[in-house]
Amino acid sequence: MRLIWTRLTLLGWLVLVGCSSAVDLPANTPAPLPTAVGDPAALSKPLPPTPAPTATLTAVLPTDTPQPTTAPTATATPLPTPKTAVSLSVPAQWLERVSQALVQSEAAWEWQIVPADTPNATIALVNNADGVLVAQEPLVLAVPFNHSWNYANLAEAQAIVANGHPLAKAMPWSAMLPTQRPLLIDGYQPDDPEYPLWDQWSLVGQPGYETAVADLAAILQPALAPQPVIKLAAVGDVNLDRSLGNAINEGHIDYPFLNFAPYLQAADLAVGNLETSLGDVGEPQPKNYTFQSPPAAAQTLGRAGFDVVSMANNHAMDYGPESLLQGIGLLNEQGVAVIGAGANDAAARAPFITEAGGLKVAFLGYVQVPVEVTSHFDTASWTATADAPGLAWAVPAQITEDVTAVRPQVDLVVVILHSGYEYVIPPSQEQLDAAHAAIDAGADIVIGHHAHILQGVEFYKDGVIVYGLGNFAFNIDGEPNTVLLNVWLDADGVRQLEFIPAIIQFGGQPRLATPDEGAVILQQIYDRSRAFPMP
Repeated sequence: MRLIWTRLTLLGWLVLVGCSSAVDLPANTPAPLPTAVGDPAALSKPLPPTPAPTATLTAVLPTDTPQPTTAPTATATPLPTPKTAVSLSVPAQWLERVSQALVQSEAAWEWQIVPADTPNATIALVNNADGVLVAQEPLVLAVPFNHSWNYANLAEAQAIVANGHPLAKAMPWSAMLPTQRPLLIDGYQPDDPEYPLWDQWSLVGQPGYETAVADLAAILQPALAPQPVIKLAAVGDVNLDRSLGNAINEGHIDYPFLNFAPYLQAADLAVGNLETSLGDVGEPQPKNYTFQSPPAAAQTLGRAGFDVVSMANNHAMDYGPESLLQGIGLLNEQGVAVIGAGANDAAARAPFITEAGGLKVAFLGYVQVPVEVTSHFDTASWTATADAPGLAWAVPAQITEDVTAVRPQVDLVVVILHSGYEYVIPPSQEQLDAAHAAIDAGADIVIGHHAHILQGVEFYKDGVIVYGLGNFAFNIDGEPNTVLLNVWLDADGVRQLEFIPAIIQFGGQPRLATPDEGAVILQQIYDRSRAFPMP
């Protein structure tokens, strides 16, 4: 029995020490006394100082007792394989974006960025397409917005790029300011697929580093991609009553915009001012002129390519609130959003928010026009209230409030403003105040109507104000000169403006202007824009 207890005790010690054959004694175990052999006097000698216990107890088990499993030997964690250092020369304009891309990526290489002029760099980012292409965008020849120079052929453009020019500045399209305008190269705008001039960047590596170049290209291609840009097409006053309404009623649904539907449809977003009520209900209001376009006119607008129309104007309620609401419903059925008017104040001032080309855009519409001289009709009486349909009146404080509220929700804010005096070129003070309030609050562009003639463009702070686009599809007496406005926008706001000259024919249908007519129309806009300081 004692033998069994001894074995159990010994096994317990082994378990406590992790099945080791050697067991450390506890720290307070006394050292064994020295044994005197052949010297009895040794017993009377003082004991030496007690060293720290180092004794071990070795247990010998009977041969028939299973041997304890030996604890596995710990294996050292292998060190990571060092990365191969690769020097990368980067021009200053790309330094920040390349650095960020490399920091955020995983790679088998140790990238070492060096200046662009560093000799013998392993890999170089160069301004051509001779290596592995990682970035490209249109290269433009930018001239002042109000200059009459418009065109260059490819040979002329290449000479300007190579030799410079005192007026036309070669630059990437994304670097252009809205106060500049790119020359058409062989007749093409920078976003046309056939545009022939490009700013290209590629990676060129030393022999033996083809894999590093490929890995680096995979990192930089998404990081250096151009930012999203969209094209907005805008036109002036649209009235589908009178001759154009008759054509629609006769089944010629597409007649009013026959010559411009391709331009509207090619844009990412298209907007206009619908200067008429729409439908077949209601009664004419006591004012000088009342318009009501037929119900099928909603289909005309939708098929032409319009995405948004403003009804914040002095004719949207010519047949009363019933017709206003009917018109809004008919337009919505055709996929055309309405801004600046609605069933109550909240609806009239509400933004229309949409997404195009990766950018979120908000549209707001407002009206502020004088009292009619002869009829004394005051359009302000149509201002929507909390419980009555109507329009959004252009009160600067309310514009500020609306733009400020929507700005954090979107990338871009577009305000459509119906204001000023008819057939007067300079903007009215009310027009200026409303437009400036919109830009001050964060709008990117204000597009105006009401004067029935073309007005100038102001580059105000960080925004652009196009004060008046005149008439567009409208059977009305007056100057036939008009334009379709293309606006290119990116996340920073307006990048470029383009005016496509047009002539309103007898009966109200617009057509493209001839080159001579177009030169006159563009010069009108440039001259009228000189009334505003150029930043």
